Amino acid sequence: RAQTEVSFDEAAFGCDKIITFQDPSGSGNAQTLQVHIPAGIDTGQSIRLQGKGSPGYSGGPSGDLYLKVQVGDKSGYERRGVDLYTAASIPFTTAVFGGEARVSTLYGDVVCRIREGTQSGSKIRLRGKGVPVMKAPGTRGDQYVTVQIQVPTDLSPEARQKLKEFQQACSGSRRGAA
Repeated sequence: RAQTEVSFDEAAFGCDKIITFQDPSGSGNAQTLQVHIPAGIDTGQSIRLQGKGSPGYSGGPSGDLYLKVQVGDKSGYERRGVDLYTAASIPFTTAVFGGEARVSTLYGDVVCRIREGTQSGSKIRLRGKGVPVMKAPGTRGDQYVTVQIQVPTDLSPEARQKLKEFQQACSGSRRGAA
């Protein structure tokens, strides 16, 4: 058994990695191998390297080496299986009136449609923008984006006045409806 660390992106897209580990025969010599890390591997999973383990008994074939993988973190991304969870911050006006928002994925930015009246904490599902499924080439998980609404903090006097008028208009419509 041996262990290696890979970055978040290396685990998501796969890579070839040079690893060095102690010779399992106990002779103390270090062994270096090039190992293919399959796309979609996750922390705790192992890669089986046939014939790279301890020598067999009485001249038999060498055993297998199991390389346990530890995947690093990536800022802004949380992985749960093959699905990814991120957040996107949108302007208050986009949440009110609807519009579009640019969202980062592992595969580049995408433009998402924001529905009118979107609430903070709403989730947007991006199909196929998650991590590849290791045993199903061409299949990927999804990315779930939690919407965070930017509250304006530096308003001009005119914008502040318009927002107060908006607040009063909303209060008046609630009284009329009740």
